Amino acid sequence: MKFGIIADAHIGPPGSRVWSFHSWYENADTIVAYRLALRRCMQENVDALVLLGDISHSYHETLEPGVRLAAETGLPVWAVSGNHDLIGRAEALDEAVQRVGADNVRLATPEGEVVEGLRIVGFSITNGDWGYIPRSGGTLHTSEWGDEPVLLISHYPIISFAEEVSGTGLMYGDDLENLEEVAQPLLERSKPIVVLSGHIHIRYACVVQKVLQISCPGLVEPPFEVTLLDIEPEEGRIAVRLESVPLISSFPINVSGLSPLRQKWVFEAGTWRKDGYE
Repeated sequence: MKFGIIADAHIGPPGSRVWSFHSWYENADTIVAYRLALRRCMQENVDALVLLGDISHSYHETLEPGVRLAAETGLPVWAVSGNHDLIGRAEALDEAVQRVGADNVRLATPEGEVVEGLRIVGFSITNGDWGYIPRSGGTLHTSEWGDEPVLLISHYPIISFAEEVSGTGLMYGDDLENLEEVAQPLLERSKPIVVLSGHIHIRYACVVQKVLQISCPGLVEPPFEVTLLDIEPEEGRIAVRLESVPLISSFPINVSGLSPLRQKWVFEAGTWRKDGYE
């Protein structure tokens, strides 16, 4: 399957000013960027869309339009909430999806569903004691996932890369409050997992155990990238092709990723390996 991935659109009402995370760039065209991102995904002939949270920039009036515009593509859409989507209550995104009432839009669940040999799972978040935790609680019940390769959708990273980001002088933000509890069953799983995450607004891929984590750049940050992910599961082998596509070819402000724009990863013989750049 080929997925079009949009992370951290931070849609604000018309005329509002939204500040990006790393560059302190003031953006008043978040809904325009979101429409362009959806259009680019359609042009790339993706099979489905993934919304990695922070669809809204903490505005009730923009969460539903963000969901509706994704639904209008006619593609299957999987979504999870980000911290900005909570807007005072954990169910704000659920309610927006219900109001839109589109059969092609669903929230990713911890149990997941199998689509073309790939189990697609995910979780939305809620407030913890001092940060954010999965709404499903702590432990993900990986024993219930079966033997299929898994695509896990999460707003927050499952594998922290705070040290790598801090080493560049950029701000990392925060991880899940109970990150170790959430990550442990994933790292102990014997089958491959591809994790898609946002929140950090930085392009970065890393491998720990059987987990390949792909952190997707935030749409709200220049150069306003969408991520294309092509997964080909085969018997005993998985090929993952990854491309970040800037919506603007040149821009005076640019948040650099820690990984290249194009990557290819292969899982075989029980391990992930890079397979060059495309």
